[in-house]
Amino acid sequence: MVRHVTNGRRSLALFIVALVYIIAMGLMPRPAAANPGVSLVLNGSGVNPTVPAYTDTNGRTMVPVRFIMEYMGARVEWREAEQGVVITRGATTLKIWIGSRQARVDGRALNLDTVPVLQGGTTMVPVRFIVQAFGGRVAWDDSSQTVSIWLGAAPSSGQVRITGSYVNVRSGPGTGYDVITVIPRGTMAKLLATGDGWYQVELSGGTKGWVSADYAEPVQDNNSPPDTNPPGNNPPPNDNPPPNTNPPGNEQPPGSNPPGSGQQPPGDPLGTAIVGSKPVAILAGPTSVERQVGTAPAGSRLPIWQQQGSWWLVELDNGQRGWLASSLATYSPEKPAQGGSSPGNGQPGPGDGNQGPGGGDNNALKITGVTVTPGPDWIDITVQSNRPFTFKSCRWQNRLIFDIAGATLALAPGQETVVVNRPPLAQVRLGQYDAGTARVVFDLSGAASFTTRTLGSAVVFHLKKLSLRGSKIVIDPGHGTDPAGTDPGAIGPSGVQEKDVNLAMSRKLADLLRSAGATVYMTRDGETTPYSLAGRAYFANDLGADLFICIHANASLSASAAGTSTYFYAPPDTALGGQREERQRLATLIQKDLVAAIGRQDLGVKEANFAVLRNTDMPSVLVETAFISNPTEEQLLNTTSFQALVAQGIFNGISDYFSGQ
Repeated sequence: MVRHVTNGRRSLALFIVALVYIIAMGLMPRPAAANPGVSLVLNGSGVNPTVPAYTDTNGRTMVPVRFIMEYMGARVEWREAEQGVVITRGATTLKIWIGSRQARVDGRALNLDTVPVLQGGTTMVPVRFIVQAFGGRVAWDDSSQTVSIWLGAAPSSGQVRITGSYVNVRSGPGTGYDVITVIPRGTMAKLLATGDGWYQVELSGGTKGWVSADYAEPVQDNNSPPDTNPPGNNPPPNDNPPPNTNPPGNEQPPGSNPPGSGQQPPGDPLGTAIVGSKPVAILAGPTSVERQVGTAPAGSRLPIWQQQGSWWLVELDNGQRGWLASSLATYSPEKPAQGGSSPGNGQPGPGDGNQGPGGGDNNALKITGVTVTPGPDWIDITVQSNRPFTFKSCRWQNRLIFDIAGATLALAPGQETVVVNRPPLAQVRLGQYDAGTARVVFDLSGAASFTTRTLGSAVVFHLKKLSLRGSKIVIDPGHGTDPAGTDPGAIGPSGVQEKDVNLAMSRKLADLLRSAGATVYMTRDGETTPYSLAGRAYFANDLGADLFICIHANASLSASAAGTSTYFYAPPDTALGGQREERQRLATLIQKDLVAAIGRQDLGVKEANFAVLRNTDMPSVLVETAFISNPTEEQLLNTTSFQALVAQGIFNGISDYFSGQ
């Protein structure tokens, strides 16, 4: 009896221990369930790590970080006390922690979309994040369940020589990263690391950034022959890497065939695109999100072969064809002369006063007349000429002044002054300012704004009385989910997402503007927008908006970076150049009033070629309210009181603009 009871108690005890073990194991954090059969390819070679890659329940491909990065020449350190991994490759250091979504790249806090885990004693991490942090590229083949990684060789000691005319230095390895500076051909820089088609360099002043490997070449310190195979140019045979969806930048990517078959369209060119005083990008397709296939130098005269919407298919001197935004050049019906289109071939640039092709005074730029067409609340002033022209504008007291370089007046008698006397325009006056400049003056009877458009060889100035009440304003809260996918923008050290604070500030600004009598449109009033990046600008154009206000929070790799800045874009001697004074005035007033309202460091008014600025027909600005990467400003941006101050500051600047200041 005693023996029977003892055995029963022992069995019960064993059962309880087993049950507790099962429950405890069930409660322990475990790696997400794996989908078996994920193959791994590194720089074209299939590999078989001890712990295989798998797809977790978040749909992210997890890979063994030590195996991957040591294979790629990195140093990997496991820190037991903090359950973290430190990876160093070239000048880049990445820190991640088991069970944490936070990571740090060169000290900058970033958030992962799934957590690293331990599996079989091996740290498993999301492959795309880890590879892209070091400038690599990842492709997924769903049919074969294969993840392919390409990562350039770890750099040896040496330098990089810039081979492109002017090349952007960016904050990361891709055209989606900010431009830090621009460096000319022949510049030497220290080579720090390589990415997929990019070099990380350090300039003489200590600035670090990335340049496109297509327009730079490595130079070894020991004078050995340079590596002629740029990093990342060895994908496996028959691979199909994902297309580059970054917005185009000013790098000079490798030449490629233009859209279509590459055959010259039949017939003669439709005319000539005349580039202004700065180089412009030539893209692979007729949208602003296409990759760049070339650069047209300043002053180029490019044959136009096709037109699609607001884009021209043009041809460069080397035969490369691509698409040019018509807003970045001036149209001329003249056919380009044979033998090239770039400056230095005898062709004049726009408004330079030289003879046109074929010679003779008939090709000199002449202003031949002006007509005035009033509307219900606007006035159109059409300045006519014998060929397209560009101009520079300025304000002085109650006058708008437009100077047309290289032009002479050829007016009918009595057209030097056109009396209008319809607010906001009193009269139009034309005169020969000097031997090489014609001047057009609008004498105003009240505050006014203007936009311009080209009509054949004429320019139409659309003049409108400035009034906040009754105006039409588009507000663009930066980032959010659009047709290209989810875009949270920058993420602060504590996880605050830029897209959320942008929307909150935009809504508060919209309320203030509506209360003042303006009609306000939002490119998004929630998480999702139906518009692409450029489409946000086209939305404003279709509405005929008076202003376009884009609201962002800034970010930097340096957590100490702080302050407020406002951007505009209107290069002189381009179609946008006619609005330069208006756009700069709007940006200056918003910057002044915003800094006064929120009390952050004044970083000033800047000019940058942002898609939303270059594609808008009306005066537009992009406001970088504060740095979400700065812990202090991140917390400010996340408070309703600071958001309200930002909205009030921007509103004050807009009000000052409409009051004619």
